[in-house]
Amino acid sequence: MKTKTFLRKPCKRAFTLIELLVVVAIIAILAALLLPALSRAKEKGRRAVSLSNQRQWALAMTMYVDDSDGSFPATKIATGTPGTPSDYNEDMPRWLDLTDVEHTDNQSGKSYGRDAWFNVLPPYVGSQPLWKYALRSTGPAEYLKSKSIFQCPTASAQPLDPTLNPGSRIIFQYGMNSKGMWEQGGKVQVKQLKAGMVRNPSAFVVFSENRVSVTETPYYGTDVVKGATLGSPQNYTSRFSSRHEDGGIIAFSDGHAAYFKYAYVCAPHNGKPSDPARPDINWTHDGTSVDGLSPQ
Repeated sequence: MKTKTFLRKPCKRAFTLIELLVVVAIIAILAALLLPALSRAKEKGRRAVSLSNQRQWALAMTMYVDDSDGSFPATKIATGTPGTPSDYNEDMPRWLDLTDVEHTDNQSGKSYGRDAWFNVLPPYVGSQPLWKYALRSTGPAEYLKSKSIFQCPTASAQPLDPTLNPGSRIIFQYGMNSKGMWEQGGKVQVKQLKAGMVRNPSAFVVFSENRVSVTETPYYGTDVVKGATLGSPQNYTSRFSSRHEDGGIIAFSDGHAAYFKYAYVCAPHNGKPSDPARPDINWTHDGTSVDGLSPQ
């Protein structure tokens, strides 16, 4: 007698809803653990680029000083410079301003407008002076989007402050030290800074990160100070940026650059971020605090 053989049909087992939810929860937990680490790694890469940029600016500065009888370049094109329009603002230069400020005095033979750091230093490191960007219709867009030594990758990756108009105004993500010519605790300002005046080149600031967002934290200034110090060509503690994980990069006149926490660079004083007179960060050429604070 033959026996019948019954073949068991394969069981098509699917995930239950509970199992799917467990898998989704595990993936979410792993993402929550990994994304901050990836974000920090990405920021460290951007910080390394910014550090390299400022080293290049410091190198360009040393070469320029050597070629200029020990003199430092101008930190800005000052308000009132011959050739600038009546509404010109030295802290908010416009692209059109750079096309008009080359002016030579017939009596002294001195040229104005092209001695600012952003015009004289770039050629030393294979970059273009800003006045060349200004002469091209596509210049402002190229300046903003290009991966040049003018651009901090962290600042470029963040939304630009709505008060800034990069199409008409030059937005500086790095700035030259505006207090270098001061001495004796801000009581005296020399007309021309020479390398021989700098007491400690390894501590004397030449460039630093510049704020380009009013919402950036930490920041020790009042709301009035916040908006008035964005994206200017010159920098100081009042304009120092904390965009690199609560800190920023500073370049020094001996050619090196380093990262510092914001709270180390700046001290809250009279409603603004002030110079705490750190021995390793000198904003004045003689190492004294412009804000009259005692050394920390």
